Amino acid sequence: MHKSLLIQLVLRDLKLRYRRPSLGFLWAFLTPLLTVLIFYLVFACFLKVKIAEAPFVLYLMTSVFTWGFFQGSLSASVTCLMDSRNLIKEAKFPHYLIAISITLANAINFLPVLIILIIASFVLLHGLPIFILSLPLVLAVHLAITAGISIILSILYVRWRDLKYVLDAALMLLFYLTPVFYSISLVKDYLPRGLFLAYLANPFTGILNFYRLSLLKGFYGYVQKDVGLMNAVIIPAVFALLVLSFASWLYARQKHKINDYLSY
Repeated sequence: MHKSLLIQLVLRDLKLRYRRPSLGFLWAFLTPLLTVLIFYLVFACFLKVKIAEAPFVLYLMTSVFTWGFFQGSLSASVTCLMDSRNLIKEAKFPHYLIAISITLANAINFLPVLIILIIASFVLLHGLPIFILSLPLVLAVHLAITAGISIILSILYVRWRDLKYVLDAALMLLFYLTPVFYSISLVKDYLPRGLFLAYLANPFTGILNFYRLSLLKGFYGYVQKDVGLMNAVIIPAVFALLVLSFASWLYARQKHKINDYLSY
C-alpha cells in the first residue's frame, strides 16, 4: 500500500513541477548544465583555475550535478509537511513518505544529467575507470543520505519555522567546504595535517570523491595518497546509516505530535 502511495506522490511532484513551464522536463537538463557553464566561465576563464585531477569541466559537472540533487531535495523537503498539510489531514499515511517522494523525484531528475556526465567523461577521457562498477553503490549512499536528512528537516520544521533560513545558510557554507570547484591537493597545501584530516572526514567531501573515483578515469591516481577507501566509501556509508537511524528514531518520537504542529 505504501509503495503504491509513494509512486503516486513522486508522480504528483513531477507533474506539479513541470506542468506549467513551456520547456517542461527539459529544465532537468538545462538548469544544471547552465550552472556548470557559469561556474566554468567564472573559475576557468576569468579566474584561470586549473586542476590536475581531471578536465575542469568534468570536475565541475561531478560536483554541480550531485550537489544540485542534494540541495534541491533538502530545500524542497524542509517545508513539505507544511505544504502538504491538507493532504495529510485527509489521508492517513506515514509523514516521511512525502519527504522521500520529493527525494525520489529529484533523483529521477538527476539520472538524465548523470548519464550526460558518464558520456562526457567517456568521450573526454577516452574511457571510464574500473570504479564505474561502484556507481550504483555511490548512488545508493547519496540517496540514503539525502532522504534521511530530508526526513529530519521536514519533521523539525513543523515546530521550528526558522529552520528553512538556517538550512539556506548551512547549505551555502557546506557548499564551500566541499571540493566543488577546487582540488583536494589545494586544500592539503594550505591546511595543517590535523585540519586536513578533519576536512576529509566530511562525508560530503567523501561522497564527491566517491563520484569522481567512479566516473573520472585517472582520478584515483592523483588522489590515492590523500583519498583512500575510508574517506570515499566508508565515511559516507556510515554517515548514511547514522542519518537514516536518527530519522527513524526522530519520526517514532514525533509522529503523534506532527499533526498538532501543522494546525497552527
